Amino acid sequence: MHGDNKKYALVRELVINWYNQKGRNFPWRNTKNPYHILIGEMLLRRTTAAAVSRIYVDFINCYGTPEHLARTRESSIARSLVSIGLQSTRAKQLRQAASIIVNDYDGKIPTSLEALQSLPGVGYYIASAVKIFAFGDAIPLVDGNVIHFLSRVFEMEFSGPSDVRAWDFVAKFGGSHDSKLYWGIIDLVATTCLRQNPKCSVCPLNNVCAWYTKSSLKE
Repeated sequence: MHGDNKKYALVRELVINWYNQKGRNFPWRNTKNPYHILIGEMLLRRTTAAAVSRIYVDFINCYGTPEHLARTRESSIARSLVSIGLQSTRAKQLRQAASIIVNDYDGKIPTSLEALQSLPGVGYYIASAVKIFAFGDAIPLVDGNVIHFLSRVFEMEFSGPSDVRAWDFVAKFGGSHDSKLYWGIIDLVATTCLRQNPKCSVCPLNNVCAWYTKSSLKE
């Protein structure tokens, strides 16, 4: 177990150092505003960060508070979301979530996982992301990117992001659960640890990655 903890710490350090140098810059990563972070995470579902980045600032400028979003017609909200798809569903969920925040939480984003998950369009992942990125809570975060990362670096197989064993593992691996660790994993998978043709030669983890070690031995 001591050896595992040493590897966990080394991987965390390498990912965060890489992120500090080469991580992508998105506006929702440069705020602690819980509402702005919640909006960002809801928009990021089932689309790309690049697509969301093209509309995010304008969306926040148009609907800067839950009150404003709640009193806007769904059709108007949907028009702002056409470029990222699923605009009707997104608009309905965003407006309903904003209305609940205004009516039940005095316009403030709730802080508990249970309350966050009760909002339309907010599952366990988004609720956890808000807890980490907005409120600084040291809790695990698991999505498809994290599952892919774990399968490569630690040679661990999980059934998917809802696998409880994955969340339990990340609870141990994540340490203090620095937000930069999760952003670093997301960006590494997006730019370097690709599912097809990974760029192992420039990956900061190639000396500690189980998948790369095996691949090297085969050559």
